[in-house]
Amino acid sequence: MIPSLLERYGSPLYVYHAEEVREAYRRFQAAFAYRPTQIHYAVVCNKNPYLLKVLHELGAGVHANTPGDAYAALQAGLPPEAIVYSGTNLNEDDFDFLMRHDIPLHLDSLDQVKARARRGPGAVGLRLFLPEGAPRIGVASDELPEALEQGLRITGLHMYTATNNRKVERFLQAFDRLLEAARLLPDLEFVDLGGGYGVGYRQDQEDLDLQRLGAEVTARMEKLCRERQRNIRLVLEPGRLLVAKAGTLYATVLSVKERQGRRFVGVDSTVGNIVVESVYHPYHRVEAIAPRGDALPIPTDVCGNTTHSRDYLARSCQLPELQPGDVLALKDVGAYGYAMSSHFLNRPRPAEVVLDGDQIHLTTRRENLEDLLATQVGR
Repeated sequence: MIPSLLERYGSPLYVYHAEEVREAYRRFQAAFAYRPTQIHYAVVCNKNPYLLKVLHELGAGVHANTPGDAYAALQAGLPPEAIVYSGTNLNEDDFDFLMRHDIPLHLDSLDQVKARARRGPGAVGLRLFLPEGAPRIGVASDELPEALEQGLRITGLHMYTATNNRKVERFLQAFDRLLEAARLLPDLEFVDLGGGYGVGYRQDQEDLDLQRLGAEVTARMEKLCRERQRNIRLVLEPGRLLVAKAGTLYATVLSVKERQGRRFVGVDSTVGNIVVESVYHPYHRVEAIAPRGDALPIPTDVCGNTTHSRDYLARSCQLPELQPGDVLALKDVGAYGYAMSSHFLNRPRPAEVVLDGDQIHLTTRRENLEDLLATQVGR
């Protein structure tokens, strides 16, 4: 099927499997027995509209990190009540957009709380600063009393530890701090465990232990409800864990060189199409489609189609014999792949295709050279 897809939609090409997203969501949901629980997919990692609809049909809302995230969810057909914003540093236009669409806000500074309070009464959540998280994000616990004095109902707390966190202990340490701070909120309705649920990209790495995390969080939530003598909602914001392994970037081999004990395989993609180790992302597995035998005992670098010195899609791989026209698969790119692609190096971006059963859905067309200059004026 892959050769026919490349012939139809061009190479390189992003391909996602909808059923893998469904299975990942069901596994995640089953790991958290506590009820009531709301799951909001972190759309920042992949705003593909078909996948947004797949997840919403399963019951997921959307976590928006920016107004643009919220806009993407709205355009995909999600209702405003299925979206929650947890971000930072909103300007007046951002507030106008989010409040016009009645999207719940989780704010991350006293200044933002005051800015929202100037627009009238209402309910908001707060992102809490945690030592386990990013130091620039969140309201500190000792700032909560002042936040409560601003005339808004503060109904919940949100936490952020790190992206791609595979350590249960890190989540639990932060969650315990969150629950301690939540005791200061008289109108507490929810606590938000946030996102960052980690994926093991290397073969020797395990994903985050969801079963253990879910059990520990459930026990803590049940204790919180007993203390408050009412049900408190648990909010979860998975992103990468739901879509990373459902996506593959296919690229075509254009040249093969051997020198100084290494092999350099040139393909028709670039780091502008995919965030890789040299830019941000730690690692992606690479496989040959229709391989010619076993892997050769020579370290192989997969090189992009520019002369930028760091244009490597993979380094020191073990791959079989390769010739121009062969196809390589860069695996596990469903999260922060196309989402972080750009016009850096002035190569148009690939198309995106979703496979769902025997159906093929083109969700993003392949760009052309005109798209590189589409927003320029005065030419």
